[in-house]
Amino acid sequence: MPNIAILDTKSANFHSVKKAVDLFDTDNEITSSRDQVLRSKGLIIPGVSSTDTVLNNIYESELDKTILEFYELGKPILCICVGMQILFETSEEGKLPGLSIIEGKVIRIPEFDNNKNNYKIPHMGWNQLEISKDSNLFSEIENKTDFYFVHSYQCVPKDKKIITSITNYSNNIVASIEKNNLYAVQFHPEKSSNIGLKIYENFINLTRKN
Repeated sequence: MPNIAILDTKSANFHSVKKAVDLFDTDNEITSSRDQVLRSKGLIIPGVSSTDTVLNNIYESELDKTILEFYELGKPILCICVGMQILFETSEEGKLPGLSIIEGKVIRIPEFDNNKNNYKIPHMGWNQLEISKDSNLFSEIENKTDFYFVHSYQCVPKDKKIITSITNYSNNIVASIEKNNLYAVQFHPEKSSNIGLKIYENFINLTRKN
């Protein structure tokens, strides 16, 4: 069984994620097998596409049950971009209910800030993180480091204590959250050069502690 399971939701940049993970642990596999996922030491849910597309594929394959089972085992999970958004209860992007692991909603990023300045949506490019809480995922990563974002929607968790970093683009956007064994980022570590690779290294180090 692989040490790291990269969840195959049929609509994500699996191979870019796998290439990044390979640098730190070659014993990984892109899979939708419940058995492989549950026996792995860590789970990564990549994110590209719309929430409804990803959720529809997850529900059709009954991967929602697998994700919840893995979460309840207490082993580390890393969710990326749309992989983070599907954790919430609802999203303005689609009609399907989210996994509801995180209380809250996903809303569209506003096109104007409080000063009526216009912002292009989707939010695409490098943006600075304001790390607001100690997290093992950001070990050896300095505050105000830039990461690469591509998204039109933002997460609004009910419990603000789970927020570990924010970024500003027309408003304050939740860039990462942490709840128990669950880590989620709105940015794309695999597109964020060497500093993004450090996120994967830190996550894999977390899986080795279990």
